Amino acid sequence: MPAPSPGAVVGVMDDTARMWMIVRVAAVLVVAVLGLLIAGRGGWIIDVVDAVPGLGAGPPSGFVGGVRPATVAGIAGLVVGALAAVLGPVARGVSQLVTLLHELGHTVVAAALGARPAGIVLRHDASGHATARWVGRPTWTRRFALALVAFAGLPAAAAVTTAGAQLLRLLGPDVVLWSFAVAGGLVALLARSVWSLIVAAGLAGAALAALSDAAAPWAAAIVVALLTSVAVKTTLDNLRRLRRPMQEGDDARAVGRRLRVPARLVQLLQVAVATALSGWTVWLLLPTLPG
Repeated sequence: MPAPSPGAVVGVMDDTARMWMIVRVAAVLVVAVLGLLIAGRGGWIIDVVDAVPGLGAGPPSGFVGGVRPATVAGIAGLVVGALAAVLGPVARGVSQLVTLLHELGHTVVAAALGARPAGIVLRHDASGHATARWVGRPTWTRRFALALVAFAGLPAAAAVTTAGAQLLRLLGPDVVLWSFAVAGGLVALLARSVWSLIVAAGLAGAALAALSDAAAPWAAAIVVALLTSVAVKTTLDNLRRLRRPMQEGDDARAVGRRLRVPARLVQLLQVAVATALSGWTVWLLLPTLPG
């Protein structure tokens, strides 16, 4: 078989580099959108989208101008979500979702900082890991980037719930459900085990099912329950984590090694950020009381 010409090799390399640049830009946009939503500046995103011909956001799906979920849907969602975070088999399912968002957080931040996502593994015990390839020579900036990637995992699920609560108030439940469907699809593409694929496909399928006409009357309650369960479960897991001795594979240890700071201090900061975001999520989801 004849060797490829130099021009063909260069062309393939250019295409590969272009593809990963698109991935990086997309990851940067995701991080920026999440940051704006968490900061309560989601209206800026809508203004930008509306300014692009043919991409107008259109009228919100029943949630206009920062109005919170209707009282019945909000209360039902909060109660069901809180129970789902603590009740047996359901809580184990929520733990899988928290882990999925944790590893997706690592992956998105790594891609935004120039890495090439290589895979996500979720396990039956709700542990997991994400891998990425870094191109180029290691430098001090690489060490800082790796620290950011390691730090991002633990607060990721709580950050998603806060962004989701803001989206719910801005555009309604359908946008939030589509976001979870996309997240499940991305993890399915990166899945490196059968169980990872099952969990990711399950999330995407459940989100799409909640978008059906049959589920439409309950969409707001479903989204509130989903976001509440993840926020509460994340907080409970983090408080348990603080009571356990740190393990070698903990993200806080990775951050501490690269930045030469105490790992326990890093963990405390991670938990503080995640807990604040989870609390902010529940506050945003509190239903409007009558009168």
